[in-house]
Amino acid sequence: VTPFEFPAPERLSPPLIAVEHGVVGYHPDRPVLRRLDLRVDMDDRIALLGANGNGKSTLAKLLIGKLRLQDGRMRQSKKLRIGYLAQHQIDELNPKETPYDHFRAALPEETTEAQLRARLGGFGFGIDKADTQVADLSGGEKTRLLFALLCLPKPHLMILDEPTNHLDVDSREALAQGLNEY
Repeated sequence: VTPFEFPAPERLSPPLIAVEHGVVGYHPDRPVLRRLDLRVDMDDRIALLGANGNGKSTLAKLLIGKLRLQDGRMRQSKKLRIGYLAQHQIDELNPKETPYDHFRAALPEETTEAQLRARLGGFGFGIDKADTQVADLSGGEKTRLLFALLCLPKPHLMILDEPTNHLDVDSREALAQGLNEY
């Protein structure tokens, strides 16, 4: 199994994100999370566990900027880059394009063919898989492609919503090892 290799971003001064007395939700009169106090630093590893409807995805949306605080204060580093992976993103991949096509669209024009192929290879997409249409990839390969795309900007913070869906046992272990080394 190809390991997950996450590129190391440059270090930022702490905290990456700080929330004080936060209130967040989708409707002003029905907050999902209240009294939210949170600090995230460079070397933190945080796992959120809980039943459906407990606010895990709401917190993720707040941290990636898709939701705003209804009350309280949130600060984040101006240079912070966040990578976000959610299970529904598999459906957003163009099934007629290849991993190579997705990378070509995401990388700067001056990226050489060799650089692009090397980055794809680092996530297990050799020449055969890099040129295979997404529709013909397994669920695990699609998830691996999402991880590869997430890592292109070298994020300081990765927010992963059910990242092991579609991964086999060996790939889950490789992911855990890659995250521990990140």
